[in-house]
Amino acid sequence: MFKYILSTLTFLGLYVAAPAHALDGGMTFLVPARDAAGQAITERLSDGRELPVGMPIAEGPLKRRLLAATASGVAALLPDLDRMARARSRQTFDCPSIGGGIIVYLSDEDGGFARKDLFIEDGKGRRALCRDYFIDLTVDEASIADGQFEEVLAHEFGHVLLRRLLGPIPPTLSRNGHSVLVTTDPTTAFDEGFGEHFQPLALALTASEGFRARARFMAPSPADYWLSRRETWLRETAIPQGGFLFGSARSAPQASGIEGWRLAQTDYSLDPCSVRSGEAQMASEGVAATIFYRLLAESMTREALLARYEKLFTILARRADWHGRAPLIDLVRDWARLYPDDEKQVTRVFLEATGGATASADLRDATARLSCSGAHGKLADFLRDLPLYRQAFAAATDQVAAGKLALDAHLAPELWITNPDVHIPAAPWDEKMAEPLVVDLNTADATSLAYLLAGNRDLASRLIQARDSARFSSIVDAVTRAKLTPGEASEIARFHRQIGDLPAFTRR
Repeated sequence: MFKYILSTLTFLGLYVAAPAHALDGGMTFLVPARDAAGQAITERLSDGRELPVGMPIAEGPLKRRLLAATASGVAALLPDLDRMARARSRQTFDCPSIGGGIIVYLSDEDGGFARKDLFIEDGKGRRALCRDYFIDLTVDEASIADGQFEEVLAHEFGHVLLRRLLGPIPPTLSRNGHSVLVTTDPTTAFDEGFGEHFQPLALALTASEGFRARARFMAPSPADYWLSRRETWLRETAIPQGGFLFGSARSAPQASGIEGWRLAQTDYSLDPCSVRSGEAQMASEGVAATIFYRLLAESMTREALLARYEKLFTILARRADWHGRAPLIDLVRDWARLYPDDEKQVTRVFLEATGGATASADLRDATARLSCSGAHGKLADFLRDLPLYRQAFAAATDQVAAGKLALDAHLAPELWITNPDVHIPAAPWDEKMAEPLVVDLNTADATSLAYLLAGNRDLASRLIQARDSARFSSIVDAVTRAKLTPGEASEIARFHRQIGDLPAFTRR
């Protein structure tokens, strides 16, 4: 989700009923139906859900700008992608007043979500329940002009696509607010990474001069210093470059407690000499977005893009759910099985995007060594290691194809712990401490782990040091190798058991 520091325009003069059918390109734009006071109307279902009530946008300047913005670039691909996903989905969608197509609800504020179900009003007080996924989006003149509308539309549509093919996203254990900078969990990484890969694709295909100018930073604004704006730059640039396989350059925590957690969640530093563990990468939406981008955008022609997405949708439709220890690895394996001619290519993409970290400690170390010597200008070392590195990756690709090396051979299990007395906000900028802190012992950063352990930095440090030599195979393994005292071991075991007491958590 994006939070814009933009003024939200209310197009009060545009809420006149129009025919409720998919507009040009298979996309329907809805605006809020309003009461006499001008407030957006909602309606409650018997299950307690409060659903928005939308009505088709009327003819006028806003509709013309929206249609122009979606007539080219990545937005022009979306209706075809939607038709592909619907054709393969095992779910039933019922929206009698519209039928098929992409539904975009232009909310008043804070929009940027993939949602399910809404009411559609015909302008005469008659409402019909539309049981389908839709995009809740905030739009104004500025966001259309500078391409943010185009970019966020594609991102949120990515979530709609996955839900069409895999169903509603299941609850996850991690409560960390999602970000390309943050380690969460493999399911969240898969979901958010798929949405994010559309953003650099949108930039590559855009016909919007405003979008291109924003990407070149030709019209800077103080609002660009805001966190989500900075993250947008990273999504547009570092995803294609694969920067998220590297760990943090900060060697020591800058603060402790909740302030330390906030700083860890917004750490932009990347160390070219440190390749993140395979477990952390599978829980990184930045890494997931890189894999999706390289798999799907190998060619920017319309025909080639549609052909690649068609393969992806066929694979996901056969799976039809979100379950899996490492969904990204499952995807690569399924792609190779279903399309054997692509096996070497998709395996190579995955290994390169992860530095081989999930498959082999030696490959991960070789990636870190080559990157470090290259980043620091050590020419002799770089030239010595480069051919060996290429040979190692070619050999690993062949070994995977031959069944001699598993893509998850070096991947440890998830070992979740929680302290019900330690809470975090839903996002770094929130003040309300809404959720318990939950971490995976095999991916947690030192600051967050120390915060969960009630500030016990010594215990956190011993766990991290033991983990750096080899990921933990179990809680007992963590206790043994970190040389925990009986009291410390009992506390870690209790925190692990308390995972089962947590209420279900589903990200918005």
